[in-house]
Amino acid sequence: MMAADSEHEITEEIVEAARANPNGWVYKIEGAFGPDEDVPPEAVVGAWKVDETGNLTGEFIPNPRYQPGVSGQKNEDA
Repeated sequence: MMAADSEHEITEEIVEAARANPNGWVYKIEGAFGPDEDVPPEAVVGAWKVDETGNLTGEFIPNPRYQPGVSGQKNEDA
C-alpha cells in the first residue's frame, strides 16, 4: 500500500476500487450517496489517479469546487 497523508488516507477500499478501474480515477466523496445518486461537484474532495494496471499512481488531484461540510447535506425539501 502507498503512503499517504492523514487527510487523504489510502484505505484498502480505495486500493480495491483502483484495481477495478484501470486507467481511471478513484474519487474521495464527502457525504453518503448511493450508487444511483448524482453526487454534486461540491461533495467531491478530489481524486486519485489510477494507472493502466489498476494501481494508484500516488497523484491526488484536489477538487477546487469542493465545499467542506456543505456538500454532503441532502435537500430534505426535494
